[in-house]
Amino acid sequence: MSIKEKLTGVFAPIVTPFVNQEIDYKKLKENIQKLNNSKLKGYLCLGSNGEFRSLTDEEAIKVIKTVAKSKSKDKTLLAGTGRESAWATIEFTKKVADFGVDFASVLTPHYFASKMTDEALIKFYTEVADKSPIPITIYCIPRSANGVLISPRAISVLAQHHNIVGIKDSSKEDIGNYVNAVPKGAEFYVLSGSINKFLDGLKKGAIGGVLSMANYLPDLCCEIQELFNDGKCEEAEKLSNRLCKINEKVSGNGGVAAVKVAMNFLGYYGMEPRLPLLPLKEDEIEEIKKVLKGEGLLS
Repeated sequence: MSIKEKLTGVFAPIVTPFVNQEIDYKKLKENIQKLNNSKLKGYLCLGSNGEFRSLTDEEAIKVIKTVAKSKSKDKTLLAGTGRESAWATIEFTKKVADFGVDFASVLTPHYFASKMTDEALIKFYTEVADKSPIPITIYCIPRSANGVLISPRAISVLAQHHNIVGIKDSSKEDIGNYVNAVPKGAEFYVLSGSINKFLDGLKKGAIGGVLSMANYLPDLCCEIQELFNDGKCEEAEKLSNRLCKINEKVSGNGGVAAVKVAMNFLGYYGMEPRLPLLPLKEDEIEEIKKVLKGEGLLS
């Protein structure tokens, strides 16, 4: 299967289920086994929804192993391996490369945000890609990365590296700027990082999305791309608008904790977040229940 084929479609950024603040690996396994029956292209573990910053390296490795062993063979696996230095990123990527991970997802370094110029980011990603045993994708999410935004100019350079194959764009920028920055002939692909820009991304040349909603409404997320591919643009627009409204009332308000609540209602194990993230209050949980019922998703 080509790189493009492996990355085309919808991915769920897998949550890490915590019970009494400890990871419940059995529930994680059951989530993957259930999602295996969906139309999802694959999974991203150790992303923002996986609360990767709240895990030890030992836990992170066990999460990857659990997902890799539980996923069906037709699903693509991305794993977040980004660290603040190129050295640490390379070392962690090497540790997990043999566990069945197809691509490493590398978050923009951001502790020294004011120094993260195009030059610094190009050098960082080039160094990581040169030494990574698996292809890497760039993860751009300024709101969670101290405001660091990788520029289309930097992407136009990095897209030419044989071992850098894509970007997950969770910024508020026009996703078309990244698509248009990719040099002709480069094997580099753009994925939308939110439901809000998913359909717009497809229209502008993105090939898929990594969508938090796919944790609890996987097939509806996939249906947007199916309708778009079939030329049913009006139906795709209608479904996209519906899911964007649901998203606004769920994770738009409550973030990861709210995604977990929606999962708990819809037959998955979202469970609780890990501190410092707080669980939702009772009235917030009831509001999500009301939204899902109102949409006919919950009996």
